[in-house]
Amino acid sequence: MNASSLHNQSPNSSNSTSVEHSKDVQQFLHYAKSVLPSIAAAKKNTWPISHDHCFMRVILDNICERAWYEIIPSPAYKNLTKEQASAALNLAKQIANEHVSLKTLNERSKQWRRKQLKLEW
Repeated sequence: MNASSLHNQSPNSSNSTSVEHSKDVQQFLHYAKSVLPSIAAAKKNTWPISHDHCFMRVILDNICERAWYEIIPSPAYKNLTKEQASAALNLAKQIANEHVSLKTLNERSKQWRRKQLKLEW
């Protein structure tokens, strides 16, 4: 960050950014741990995943475009940057609204982790 941008910040800008970051992380966790598993349960096995930790894996891997732990120190939720937290929340909302293919996101995640994809017959 250059000196002029530091001087142009309002005194509370870092606090508001921190509050926004915390809200994004909390909302992301709410989606991953509650909202998405609830939707998956209501879909009666039409989604490829249903557990909270799987949603966390898929979302974080896809925002990192590789296994998340190659980019983000563990525990991920405590180490997300504001950009990552915002991207994770956005992707979680897209999944909830079915604006993205959860199957495709899950397959990408598994490929990045070098897991063999399940063949569908």
